[in-house]
Amino acid sequence: MTNLVDIPPLEFAQRLVDRAVSTGADDVQVTTTTFDRFEIDFNQRKVDLLRSTSNETTQVMLFVGGKRGSASLNGRSPQEIEGALASARGAAEAGLADPANRVAEAPSLPATSHGPEAPDRDAMIGRVIAYTQELAARYPLIRTRNSIYAFLAKETHFANSRGVRQQERRGWYAFGAMFSAKDGPRATSFNYSGAASYAPFDRLLSVGTIRPLIEQTLRSFDAKPVPQKFVGDVILTPDCLFHIVPTLARALGGYELLSGTTPYRGKTGEQMASPLFSLLNRPRSSAFPEACDFDSFGVPTADADIVRDGRLENYLIDFYIANKLGLMQTAGTWNFVVPPGERSLDDIIASTKRGIILSRFSGGNPNSNLDFSGVAKNSFYVEDGKICHALSETMVSGNFQALLRNIHAVSREHVNFGDHDYPNVAASGVTISPK
Repeated sequence: MTNLVDIPPLEFAQRLVDRAVSTGADDVQVTTTTFDRFEIDFNQRKVDLLRSTSNETTQVMLFVGGKRGSASLNGRSPQEIEGALASARGAAEAGLADPANRVAEAPSLPATSHGPEAPDRDAMIGRVIAYTQELAARYPLIRTRNSIYAFLAKETHFANSRGVRQQERRGWYAFGAMFSAKDGPRATSFNYSGAASYAPFDRLLSVGTIRPLIEQTLRSFDAKPVPQKFVGDVILTPDCLFHIVPTLARALGGYELLSGTTPYRGKTGEQMASPLFSLLNRPRSSAFPEACDFDSFGVPTADADIVRDGRLENYLIDFYIANKLGLMQTAGTWNFVVPPGERSLDDIIASTKRGIILSRFSGGNPNSNLDFSGVAKNSFYVEDGKICHALSETMVSGNFQALLRNIHAVSREHVNFGDHDYPNVAASGVTISPK
């Protein structure tokens, strides 16, 4: 294979498919991804780095006798191509045959493009300068590191041996910042937030949950444990849900159905959570720049209700599990929305007799019954409707199934992170104790 350097990525992917089939593969799929990035790295005082990068990666997956092997390459030379195909064939030959191992037969979509074509670099630099000046003026005790404002342009090109060809382009802005507070010898732990948007951010301090987390960080000096062990309420913030919802998704996913480890097997159509709670998968949403039009097997994505008003409607079934278990595919990718409720966060806090606001949970994965235990991070103790103090050395434990059933409030405030959208969720019956 020669003269492949300058051909379009989709044609390059198709050439690799043809080459792999000609050398003995039964089925092949190839995904070529190009990624352009312009980023500004900075702290609270100055810009540390301004750079542009561009790269292309290609993933080859091939099937021989029901066995699957894969390999990746970063270039287009004949040596790299042949090496990657040989590596994928070797991995397949060493694998186990599985009738579910195959490429997809799916409709090829028209090429799509989402978001801006190029960054407004001057505006980005101006927003960074304004952010650092506002931090210095309003929050002089805040110390930042790893703050990055970036514009990302991603093109994905897919081809397989069944004639499926897909391509999409997405351009978006992303901002993320890590920060803590320091006042003389006193210091807080680090916190982090960020989000993505098709449009450039007007004000970096308003991105994601950065401003409320900065203000919470400034209230976190002299943190202490809860006064004693009790069973009470937990208010899960959008940042906390960002890390907790994937736990629920795994329990509702095809791989735990396959292994038989999910407690929700055979529960579709049943009430599994409070009627206040829904979990919707929205990979087609125009609100999510980090969504996608097709999954890693080239199958067009589709929106699906996973939990609606507390009722389990669908499992999260990808292409492989659909073939393995004989089920309909429902979710090749995950972009979750937990719809907001009707109450304000202030009202939810004011009605909390005793509990905590949990911004981050540090613990291992729940067991097969979804029992959990871990440490509350960047969190606050609430008593008689008032936020009393920041928490340290505080344990949180309970059962995730029970927590979902015990949800009694969902806030109308919510945060679009660019790939997921979450409100605050309050539930009762959680055990909270000094560590």
